[in-house]
Amino acid sequence: MTAITYGTRTIEFEVQRNNRLKHTYITVERDCPVLVRANDSVHNDEIKKLVHKKAAWICSKLEELGQSPAQDAIITGSRLYYLGKSYYVELIKEEREDVGIDFIHSKFKIRIPQEVDQEKISEAIEIFYLEKAHDKIKKLVLKWSKKMQLTPAHIDFKTSNTKWGSCNHKNQITFNPELMKLSPSLIEYAVIHELAHITYKNHSKEFWGLIKKHLSGYLKCEEQLKAFEKRI
Repeated sequence: MTAITYGTRTIEFEVQRNNRLKHTYITVERDCPVLVRANDSVHNDEIKKLVHKKAAWICSKLEELGQSPAQDAIITGSRLYYLGKSYYVELIKEEREDVGIDFIHSKFKIRIPQEVDQEKISEAIEIFYLEKAHDKIKKLVLKWSKKMQLTPAHIDFKTSNTKWGSCNHKNQITFNPELMKLSPSLIEYAVIHELAHITYKNHSKEFWGLIKKHLSGYLKCEEQLKAFEKRI
């Protein structure tokens, strides 16, 4: 992945080379948010200039897809989503070596060293979501595995920009830790959705029928999920 800075945002993009191309093309799609296709002769600096020139258009398309480029730095007054709600962030500088995160009284208190970069703060936030996901989602998988009589071969967690979860041909399920940004009902829906893929590896009529059997209001969950994706 390559990236450019546009204002306070960072736009990451993938470059694909093809000697038959006469022009350079930029596409914005859900599975591969920003893709640049160019001839081998086009220098990387030229591609970066083109992406910067089209940055406003790219940001607009990303927002339409429910994606968004990297936002402003995490500072006191920023907001973080947790269990479907947006909460205030307070940064507290201390004499310490690592970054610590506490969710107390409906507020994120992020304790940081005197000198710290945004990458360390972002890593700590990812770990916070991961730890919460391990605890909550594993319990939900156990609950719904018994109800649906469907047991995954393995459960894993991996951050993704395009998927809340996936189930492969070996019935190994991977959940995105950022599910913890969603409301409890949507997290539960995501678990049911992936467990159903143990039986049906597609989104066929039979697949949705199995979902409906265990969650009659799944269509509302789908709508809420798409609405939430547009907010973050």
